[in-house]
Amino acid sequence: MAAHSVDEAITIEHAVAEALGEAGAADSSGLRLSLTHDAEVHDGMVVTPDENGKSVSLKRRLDQMRTEPRWRAEFPAAKPAPPGRPAPLPAGSMLAPDRSQFADIVAGKTVVR
Repeated sequence: MAAHSVDEAITIEHAVAEALGEAGAADSSGLRLSLTHDAEVHDGMVVTPDENGKSVSLKRRLDQMRTEPRWRAEFPAAKPAPPGRPAPLPAGSMLAPDRSQFADIVAGKTVVR
């Protein structure tokens, strides 16, 4: 890791804090120190090396760290969906017309009021 300018350090700190928040990890976890230490700014994007040394985004690195035994405990456990709640619908699906009874309506078997 090379020394960072003040602007780069601020950019890295902000990006790491945002990535940790999206991943649900605590801001005070060891993940923050590891990501901040290894991160670099390239073309305005904050990247960090993965386990193979390849530069990846913070989100991708956090996804990799989630599977590594060393870091697994730093992430919250996945919460199951509450019982009795339906699965969420994809965006825009309520806008699509329901054509399940179209043939019955046209044939006059079903009346829509």
